[in-house]
Order: sequence, then structure tokens, then C-alpha cells
Amino acid sequence: MNQTRTIRLPIHVVKELNVYLRTARELAQKLDHEPTAEDIAFKLDKSVDDVNRMLRLNERVGSVDNPIGGDSEKALLDIIPDEKSGGPETSTQDDDIKVSIVHWLQELNPKQREVLARRFGLLGYEASTLEDVGREIGLTRERVRQIQVEGYVACVTC
Repeated sequence: MNQTRTIRLPIHVVKELNVYLRTARELAQKLDHEPTAEDIAFKLDKSVDDVNRMLRLNERVGSVDNPIGGDSEKALLDIIPDEKSGGPETSTQDDDIKVSIVHWLQELNPKQREVLARRFGLLGYEASTLEDVGREIGLTRERVRQIQVEGYVACVTC
């Protein structure tokens, strides 16, 4: 009875919801139109807020992968715009920044380049903590921090 919902409702809530839904169906048959929350509230001697609250519990969650309409092969996911994805100008700016960063890294000595690349996930490395970088290249966390600062200074002067 309560296993078809995304969020499980307690049995007593499901039973109360069924009373509201049954009343709504009965009123729909008598009135020849879909009953309003006021109609249901009057029939059950409940407040309109209670009726609205209970009826909201019956709303179902739809999948964005389901096809839109009957014959359409497009899913809702295909037509929802991606707000986080910038346009071509953002992509071009990102590419320019990447080229600049790689150029700056090439100006550093190999140790500084490796430390900065490992710290910030550049040149194919995963971003790592000072301690992780130190463990990977055989230096203390403090020495990695010092090399990182030296790398910053060297990049500023490039």
C-alpha cells in the first residue's frame, strides 16, 4: 500500500489520505466536476489547510528520463537547460585559462611544478592535501607548503 512512493508515508497517514481521496472521487461523481479543496473540507468537516496538506502528500515524483507526451522520443531531461554550463564564450575563457596555467607551470622548476600540479589537480593529477603530496614525493608537509609558496611567487613574477 505504501511502497509506490518515493518517500514512504506512515500507514496512518496513508489511511487518512485515502479517506480524502475517496471523498474527492465521490464528490467528483456527484458534482460532475473535480471537487475543490473547499468542497472536500466541507464534506469531511476539516479545514481547507488540512485538505490541501493531505492532498499534497499524494503528489507523485516523475522521472526526467520519461518520454514527454505519448509519441515523443524526447525525455524531459533533453529539453531542460543546463544552468551551470556556460555557453561557448565560457568554454573559450576556460580554455584560455588552462593554457595560461600550463604556460606558468612550465616556467617553474620541476619540484615547484610537481607540487602545484599535485596540490591543485593540474597536469592529470588529482587535487591532494599538503600531507598527501608530501607522502607521494617524499617531503614533509611543511616543505611542500614552502615549495608551494615559492611556486606562487615564481608565477607572479612570470
